[in-house]
Amino acid sequence: MQGGEKIGICGRSGSGKSSFILALFRMIETSSGTIVIDDIDLSTIPRQEIRTRLNAISQDPYFIAGTIRLNLDPYASRDDAALVTALKKVRLYDTVISNGGLDADLDIESLSHGQRQLFCLARAMLRKGKIVVLDEATSSVDRKTDELMQQIIREEFKDHTIIAVAHRLDTILDFDRIAVLDRGMLRECDTPSNLLAGKTAFRELYDVYSSSKERNDIAE
Repeated sequence: MQGGEKIGICGRSGSGKSSFILALFRMIETSSGTIVIDDIDLSTIPRQEIRTRLNAISQDPYFIAGTIRLNLDPYASRDDAALVTALKKVRLYDTVISNGGLDADLDIESLSHGQRQLFCLARAMLRKGKIVVLDEATSSVDRKTDELMQQIIREEFKDHTIIAVAHRLDTILDFDRIAVLDRGMLRECDTPSNLLAGKTAFRELYDVYSSSKERNDIAE
């Protein structure tokens, strides 16, 4: 893939999506082949260096004991104005102020799951890395939060390379390419329009997803 491209990753359960992300961050080691970014084999780079350079937003948000400021900007690399701007963009600034401000201890229980994901999105916006990895980041939030996150991702990371493991397939239809995994192998990789136009694995996945989404919409 080229720098600045948006690549969606999808596949059935057990297809290898999670293993791909774990290998990318060197949380598991590959038994064969290489992962190369900017002509550099990731196996030659210390794990911690990789994890500080790749900007990740996962399905399960993580936090550390400490202040809101520490969780938002753990490397203390940005000024207060940048932190405030990020919080306002994800619509959490008023919540942070009501909870005591940036230097108050972060009370995770005071935030809904959607707000926690938005907080992680604000943290990602403050990072300097040019590669953003989304690991089903919006799969378990409500529709309103999903729409807000998708809007922010497209606006704030428009010049970034994005690798997105997607459960909600309609969120990657405007990506440059979609890769379909199957039992740990790359089954197909093409533009969304090309994949939807033929009898492809992605077309099959999307039809199942659309039927499920329609049933959920009716139930709501």
